[in-house]
Formats: sequence, C-alpha cells, structure tokens
Amino acid sequence: MSNTQLLIIDAQNDFCDHSTEAYIPALPVPGAYQDCLRLAKLINRAGSAIGGVIATLDTHHMIDLAHNTSWLTENGIAPPPFSLVTAADFIAGRYRLAATQVSQEKNGYVLNYLQQLERMQRPFILWPPHCLIGTPGHNLNSELAQALSEWEMRTLKVVTFMQKGENIWTESFSALKAVIPDPADQATQLNLAVLEMLAQSDRLLIAGQASSHCVKETISDILQFGAAELKHKLVILTDCMSPVSGFEAAVEQFFTELRAQGIRLATSAEIAIELVSVNTQY
Repeated sequence: MSNTQLLIIDAQNDFCDHSTEAYIPALPVPGAYQDCLRLAKLINRAGSAIGGVIATLDTHHMIDLAHNTSWLTENGIAPPPFSLVTAADFIAGRYRLAATQVSQEKNGYVLNYLQQLERMQRPFILWPPHCLIGTPGHNLNSELAQALSEWEMRTLKVVTFMQKGENIWTESFSALKAVIPDPADQATQLNLAVLEMLAQSDRLLIAGQASSHCVKETISDILQFGAAELKHKLVILTDCMSPVSGFEAAVEQFFTELRAQGIRLATSAEIAIELVSVNTQY
C-alpha cells in the first residue's frame, strides 16, 4: 500500500477568516476557513489512506521582531500592521524598537538583519501579533482539529505537531527553517529530521496557510533542500490554501512555476477520490 503523507502548515484560528462572539482572528486570510473545512472533509472521507500527518503551528510571543507592536515610529507610536521597514528607515530613526531598554548590540543585530534581508531581496513586513502562545488563535481550526482527532482514533497513529517561530529575533515562515537562522538556536536551523520524514512518503499532500507566505516558503525549502525525488511526490492542494490579501498574483505565478517543474496541483476532491479508490483495493 502506498504511503501518502499530509503536511498541514499553520491551519490555525488566527489565520481563519471566521469570527465568533468569543474570538476575532488576528490575521485572517480570506478563504482560509473554507480551506480548513475542505481539508477536514478530505481527512474524514479518505483519512484511512493517509499514512501520516505533520501539522505545523506558527508560534509567537507578544514580543517579536516582526510584530508591529514591537516597533515605534519617529512619532513614538506603533506603526500600522503591514508596514515595511528598511535598513535606511532604521538608520534614519523612522522606525525603532519599542522596548525601553535596547542595547547598542541589539540595535546592531537588527540593522544587520534588515541588511541581510535586503541582500536576499526580501521585504521586512510588520505583522499584527498573531498565533500567540496560550491563546485561542494559536490553536488549530476546530473542525480540522476534530477531523485529525478522529483520524488518530481510526488509524491508531498520532499527528506529529511541530511549533515554529518562538525565536523572537528572526522570522520563521517555512516549516523547515527560519529566514535567517540563529546560530545559537537549533530550532531555527534547517530541520533535517522533518525532511527525512517527508522523504519517506510515496506521495506528499501539502495544505495550509497562507499560500503566499508559509506554504510557499515551505514548498520552496523542500525543493531546495529535500532529496531530488521528493519533488515528484508533491501534491499541492490548491483549494486548501489561500493567499494573504494583495499577494494573489504572486501565488498564481508560484503555481505556474511549480507546474512548469512537473509538480502536481490538485483539489482536495480529486485527491479524496483517488485515496478512496486506492484504499478499497486493499
């Protein structure tokens, strides 16, 4: 029987565009809630043919280099979410760290960080605080969490949960490594153990949020650092992921590039039919 694995990236409440009286998501991605429902439906319908599940959890402290509340403008107020900060901004004092006590060494670190990002041609975006440890926003979407619990009961296997992003001085979009790894923090380095787990699959389904950021960067790292044959095992569940607003065109371009590399893009309904068919053969 083939070994189909499922990698779920950051399918958490804070990214779901679904507010309730009890909770308002911090960083809702349009379409993310329905994505989670479709993924839950796939797991409920065809989960018996899924041999393993890895679910990543974006995990932050309130203090975080990439949170807008950790910064002040030259007017002494927090910049709005989605502000862009450049090295020149930092040098000129247009943006500074909000902490009352910031050492010269730490300011030097931040400047170097911004300069490294610019050499990588990456923007530095300030996000609203999200997926904070111990808050409802950090939890998986509840319908998806229920589907995974039932999958565990049916298969007698456990979901492998993996937290990323706890280091407050670097960004961690990818499930495999930080944007700029911290030499003193092993958790920010390339996660070879997870790469090895993914390599054991015959087919690797990928879903989660957001397609423009954490999903995109995870896929890119898999292609860059994973075994060559892993590329041919990937299946991108296009209806189980959505982009951050404003990044739709970038995602379409990314999907076009993936297709050109021979990577399969499919819907959850298509894959469910295939998994059910395979499962009935055994």
